[in-house]
Amino acid sequence: MEPIGFDKKKANEVMAKKGLDMMVLTSPENVFYTSGLPVRHIEYNPILYVLANQYPTISVIRRDGEDSVITWALFDQELTWIRDFAGIMSKDDALSTLAAMVGQEKAAGKKIGIEEKMPFYIYDRLKRECSGATFEQADGAIMELRSVKTAEEIRRIREATRISEKVISAMTENLREGITDLELIKLAKLTTLNEGGIGTNHLTMSLGDSDPEAPGTGRKIKKGEMTRFDTGAVYKGYVSDVSRHACLGPVPADAKKMVEYIVDLQQTCIDAIKPGVTAGHIEEIIGKRMEQNPVDFPVFAMGHGVGLNTEESHFIPASIWNTSDMVFKEGMIFDLEFWSPYEPYNNRLIGMEDTYLLKRNGCERITKLDRVIFSR
Repeated sequence: MEPIGFDKKKANEVMAKKGLDMMVLTSPENVFYTSGLPVRHIEYNPILYVLANQYPTISVIRRDGEDSVITWALFDQELTWIRDFAGIMSKDDALSTLAAMVGQEKAAGKKIGIEEKMPFYIYDRLKRECSGATFEQADGAIMELRSVKTAEEIRRIREATRISEKVISAMTENLREGITDLELIKLAKLTTLNEGGIGTNHLTMSLGDSDPEAPGTGRKIKKGEMTRFDTGAVYKGYVSDVSRHACLGPVPADAKKMVEYIVDLQQTCIDAIKPGVTAGHIEEIIGKRMEQNPVDFPVFAMGHGVGLNTEESHFIPASIWNTSDMVFKEGMIFDLEFWSPYEPYNNRLIGMEDTYLLKRNGCERITKLDRVIFSR
């Protein structure tokens, strides 16, 4: 079994740059990234995720190139490319195994990187066992590794995006007066599976003025109402994030105007994003474009990475995320989305969200759906 996105040499280079001697990783996405083990919440059998409270999976990455993984002893070692595989049968077993791997003699004077969301009981044991070591947050290092995708990661994200677009198309095509959000959710999940996805990572949906973050109430759509479909399929561990709107009837002129303006802003940014450009520069471009072409409704932007998470890292608004100096690199995959509150539907957001791959000379739009509000 070969790594999908993780590269040991690159990891060692990043760790050296950050001054880290080892990283101890516990989050499902980073354990999957560094080991390949199926620990995510979306798997054919998410047993490692479900049982993580008693059989935690832990990945240990060392600067010298040695990697180790700790997981449930009943799991098949052939599901990871890491050869130093330690099977455990309890939480205490996991902690004592980890202590043996990175204990006092091995950790003395070392700098150990940990994730911000590491469970406290693991951090507490590490700190006691490695009193001669110092601990630093490793989130920046691991995100630097994950930000530029390999060819296989790009292929998986493309496929996840294709599946999401099939889902949105199926829901749009089946809009009819009286259909419920529950029926649409079922259709979305079945379409995801039928198209080769393993599951749905998120399904944000509003019918008229319903809450997009809490669908599944049985709400029915009425003639003249608009929907928002924002979904992410999971394909072989990698996710997508696509959003479109559809109207049951003619598209309101004011909503159409808002989306056309949003698409113009989106395209202005995409034309400017190239390797070496900073997030702060793109935020300035957004501001200048809005000054040149002012409108009487508020618009806000968000830019974020896509890969193992729907929102891997945030870089726009740069002034909010403190990412003005974040540099775009060839091989990055990201979403750029613009939104505006729409008063007729209780100020629910309408907008546009697309996925892009940054190449040497500019951006490729991975999403293929038309950038309009669809009408049924």
